Amino acid sequence: MLSVAILREYGVDLCDGQALARCCLGDICADVPVDKKTAPGLYSLEEAERSPSLRTCLEVLKRQREKGLRRVEVCSEKKSDTCVKKLVDYLLARYGGPILLVGFNSRVAGELFSLTNGAVADVEGRLIPYDLVDLSEPENWIEKARVVLITPGALHLTNVVELVKKAKELGKPIVMYGAISILYKDLGIEYFCPYGLRI
Repeated sequence: MLSVAILREYGVDLCDGQALARCCLGDICADVPVDKKTAPGLYSLEEAERSPSLRTCLEVLKRQREKGLRRVEVCSEKKSDTCVKKLVDYLLARYGGPILLVGFNSRVAGELFSLTNGAVADVEGRLIPYDLVDLSEPENWIEKARVVLITPGALHLTNVVELVKKAKELGKPIVMYGAISILYKDLGIEYFCPYGLRI
């Protein structure tokens, strides 16, 4: 059974319309961004497979088990402002702009796009004060960007494996931030989490 507990509905690991859930399979647990409408509770694996959010929980927990990690937790909100500043400083020093932000988080976008140009690849129809790229077809903007930044919340919005593949084909570096990003390091992405795990 998949156990899901909703922790909070805000934070730099989340995109608009998401909540942070602690998802557990047995003794393996991870804090995973899910759709805000996801109800806490126990789910059979069959039920979980039918929900995009819960399917993301299962994928994260599978990757986590493969790496031998029992817990992957996000850092406290107190550290998140410092983390966002460090992330933006790192990206600008290493790559410059323009930057394609995959998944909209207002704090990250606000800090990032106050210093450089770029666009947000997110679900169509959202009203945000930045250039919006349809998440299902980000290729044109990937070509323009110097780097692709993936939010943890994008995991249930898009196929990250395919996105990384497209960016690599175009020779673009990919950075994913947040504690669970370490589980995707094997895709050849850069992992950014100054207060998180090191493996």
